[in-house]
Amino acid sequence: MSAEHTTADLAEALRISPTVRLGDDVEPGWRDAIAAWARSRDLEITGPEVTGRAATLAITTTPGNAAGAAWVHSPYAGVEHLAPALPGHVLLTRTTGTMPQRIAEYVLAWVLAERWQTARYVADSASATWDPSDPPAPPGRNGTVVVGTGAMGTAIARTLATLGHHVTGLSRSGRPDAPFDAVLPLGGTPDPSALDGLDGPGVDVLVLALPHTPQTTGLITPEFLRAFDGVHLVNIGRGSAVRTDTLLDAIATGHVRHATLDVTEEEPLGPSSPLWRRPEVTITPHVSGLTLPSDVVAGLDAALSQVRAGVRPTSAVALDRGY
Repeated sequence: MSAEHTTADLAEALRISPTVRLGDDVEPGWRDAIAAWARSRDLEITGPEVTGRAATLAITTTPGNAAGAAWVHSPYAGVEHLAPALPGHVLLTRTTGTMPQRIAEYVLAWVLAERWQTARYVADSASATWDPSDPPAPPGRNGTVVVGTGAMGTAIARTLATLGHHVTGLSRSGRPDAPFDAVLPLGGTPDPSALDGLDGPGVDVLVLALPHTPQTTGLITPEFLRAFDGVHLVNIGRGSAVRTDTLLDAIATGHVRHATLDVTEEEPLGPSSPLWRRPEVTITPHVSGLTLPSDVVAGLDAALSQVRAGVRPTSAVALDRGY
């Protein structure tokens, strides 16, 4: 069955039975906003407690709440729990909203904070220390590699380019994308030798903007990190992309000079993790791209308009790829 035919069938199903199941996993603070949106679009909203009745659209993050729905919408950007569990004919959409821009701001903030040694000056200020020795040096390199060129990676590239960064993207397809100076194919694993032939400055920043899929788990290998010389690694995608031991080894050998991690292999990160005790590591608790209720409603509304027009939503997820 073609995507176009599936979308047309879904549009008809919404016309005949415009029922929305709101999963019990949806944030309590979002439920009123989603319910108000559904009513404004002539959709009947129900909860997971309503049994014996199919819903055309399910808004949820869990397969159990999605059962029987022809369309499932994730209120978050991540769909790693949904995509592998849904039948192939189901339309899965996700929420991005303003998240890409906020994640880009996060990356920009920490790239500048690390370069300008803000942690050192905050500590000096707290101890009333005036120490002008070893001031922040002008960047000798302004090359950035972004692994993952989706909505998040694209926003990051666009933002860092405004500072003069030469941004190279690594993606599954290697397809050129305007915010990037170049895009190289990932292949099975990132090929470190591919970076050797890049025109432009040495790489100073490495950003991981990958979703969690079986293919991206452990994708950033020790061999890949050895291609870099004292890079600042920032991970805003999923912690599974780089193993903790791999990262610690890259720090110990100088291939990574600092790691800013909004995501980690283990979440929440336990107090016994060695990452907490490395001064070269900065950890934030998965806050770079928090989803807002307005993002969820806007994402749903855009997808609904496209479905009703017989168009596959731009927020649709390829179930076989997981993004």
